[in-house]
Amino acid sequence: PVVLPVESLATPWQAQRFVAEGVTLSSAANPNQPLRITGMVVRTASGSDPEKFTAVCLKCPHEGCDVDFVPDPNKLAPEVKKEIGHPVEHSVYECPCHNSTFLAEDGERVAGPAPRGLYRFRVTKVSDAAIEIGEVEEDVLLFT
Repeated sequence: PVVLPVESLATPWQAQRFVAEGVTLSSAANPNQPLRITGMVVRTASGSDPEKFTAVCLKCPHEGCDVDFVPDPNKLAPEVKKEIGHPVEHSVYECPCHNSTFLAEDGERVAGPAPRGLYRFRVTKVSDAAIEIGEVEEDVLLFT
């Protein structure tokens, strides 16, 4: 697991990057190889329940480009806003390669060619001092 200080995520919609280490699955093209996955955890609401935090892999599931965290969705390009088709209230992730856009609250895809949302990590524990981020969805270990 990755452990981060909860003070860096004191208020809703604050985000913190992290790097998780693991190994590719035995069924991957390059099995049992060490890998590093860059992720981001976002506090989506007040409180200390793990459900108040979302952690995702920062690789776009379309072609593997690194996505950017956009804290203010009003700063998205007009063509991206048009493709989304409705106002977005909170932070998003945007892929600079092909403009796939994902909600920060859960990694769900809202626009662009990505075939799915961002791969998610499971937030396993939150205390007054730290947030613990556990395993990532298995598929990312096949394709990373």
